[in-house]
Amino acid sequence: MSLAELQSEHRVVLAGVAWSTFESLLAETDHRGARFTYDQGRLEIMSPSETHERLKRLLGRMIETLTVELDIPIRSSGSTTLKNEMKRRGLEPDECYYVAHEPVVRGHDRIDLRSDPPPDLAI
Repeated sequence: MSLAELQSEHRVVLAGVAWSTFESLLAETDHRGARFTYDQGRLEIMSPSETHERLKRLLGRMIETLTVELDIPIRSSGSTTLKNEMKRRGLEPDECYYVAHEPVVRGHDRIDLRSDPPPDLAI
């Protein structure tokens, strides 16, 4: 296997996947760098490349610098797993931020999407 093959990004998209399958994948895998996105039966499994990781860091730094410069309060929630079974949607962003809803989640130690809004921005 070449270095180029190790650094390439891989994606698999499956249709007709049950929510329970998505939940099982999250619970039973250690992810090994993989990211899962679920949208009403459509499951995407992505293994990010080095370029992907570098660009997501750059975008995150740009967002954080911009909000500091413009004095906009934000809350960063990083790459946490976000999921809502009622909407049948789940996401593992590289970075996510509360901007408009920052006052709503300010002081929360843990975000619970059953009562808290989802992040305003997910990368």
